[in-house]
Amino acid sequence: MLSIEYRYFFQSALDSSIRKASQNLNINSSAIVRQIQKLEDRLQTKLFIRNARGLELTDEGRMLFEHLKTQNEINNSFLSDLRNNKTNTTGEINISTGETFAVQFLTPIISKFRKKYPDIKIIVSSRQPETIIDNLITNKTDFGISFTKNLPSTLKSVSVYDFPMGVLCSPQHLLANKSTINLEDCLKFPLIFHPGTVTFWNSIQREIGEKLYSINANLISNSFAFIKNYLADDTNYITFFTSVGSVKEIESKKLVFKRINHKLFINNKVGIIISKKKRLKRYTEEFIELVDIEFKKSLLA
Repeated sequence: MLSIEYRYFFQSALDSSIRKASQNLNINSSAIVRQIQKLEDRLQTKLFIRNARGLELTDEGRMLFEHLKTQNEINNSFLSDLRNNKTNTTGEINISTGETFAVQFLTPIISKFRKKYPDIKIIVSSRQPETIIDNLITNKTDFGISFTKNLPSTLKSVSVYDFPMGVLCSPQHLLANKSTINLEDCLKFPLIFHPGTVTFWNSIQREIGEKLYSINANLISNSFAFIKNYLADDTNYITFFTSVGSVKEIESKKLVFKRINHKLFINNKVGIIISKKKRLKRYTEEFIELVDIEFKKSLLA
């Protein structure tokens, strides 16, 4: 950045006019004249010749102008490189979330983020909802993606979205073409649970009714990829309480997502959760912004 007298001189030389320079700099003409006189006194040389056409540079003024022009170009180039060069930014982002959200949202986000911050280490941990909350409280993770119901007072949601819960089944399943599915319909078929959905079930079963306490999954798997493949090959099974985040599987025509006609399966909030006490790095905040954008895109799909 040039000092004030050099900036005023440079602009006046560019415009060949004190009046035009004052307009471009949004400063009073007399202030520009004073600074140029101050510069001429310091350098002990005349920089401008004033004539009817405006300002004309002296030989010394032309030498100074060319020097400042080169200096400006170097400064602008450096500032541009500084803004664009993120390769030396190092650090770590710890994320705790369920496997479903990790698979559906984080993969494209991480790919995009690493183009800007290739030296940032990203750790994604697949956890059950209770563990995600515990990790946030104990500062073992920077942010979580999970259900936001009944959050502790030390945590807060950055963004919250409605994620209706339902079932996934193959296109050949009996429920696939049914327009309305009740909870009782689902219980007629063998069930597959992901551990995170088991937790969801345990948290709401009292509100639904005691008659459903006897629900037992026929199959439980940590791998959502395994569950999807299993459902595609077996037309009897359905997976219980899968979020609408699995909508991408509908587009691929491999599975069908069906909502359950019950208030507890419709009004479920999922969001980005952080600790109120933890101060996030700027690059972590940028990553969260990308997650927020991906959430919105998925919900509009």
